[in-house]
Amino acid sequence: METITPYRRKTHYYETDQMGIIHNSNYFKWFEEARTDFMEQIGLPYHKLEEMGIFAAVISSYCEYKVPITYGEEVVITKRITEFNGYKMTVEYEVLNAADNRLCAIGTTRHCLMSRERKPIRLQKEFPEVYNSLLSWLRPKSD
Repeated sequence: METITPYRRKTHYYETDQMGIIHNSNYFKWFEEARTDFMEQIGLPYHKLEEMGIFAAVISSYCEYKVPITYGEEVVITKRITEFNGYKMTVEYEVLNAADNRLCAIGTTRHCLMSRERKPIRLQKEFPEVYNSLLSWLRPKSD
């Protein structure tokens, strides 16, 4: 089984709030960056899926903040698919401080796989190669 390289990024000054820490809204942008990186690593970049007529709409998102991150720090974001049934999937994230590996945040995003017409797609039937690829990366929660 191939491994997925965690997504790394340095924080930017414009991402901070008045208290000098990364504003909470930025974590959701980071999740999207990490998810895009993940999809590219598994050979299903979003632009290719969209060319096929598959769109991954976010239907919910969650983040729990553990330790503040400040300007100039580098973060490492791990990601994995924890639920997948062929038309919905959940991606789980851990945001770690790259300097000391401290857990700074955890989160999830849930997605509905849809057509251009905004109707759910049953991947197993309509796009079995995409279904099988995503299924092979499923790593259910162990808790």
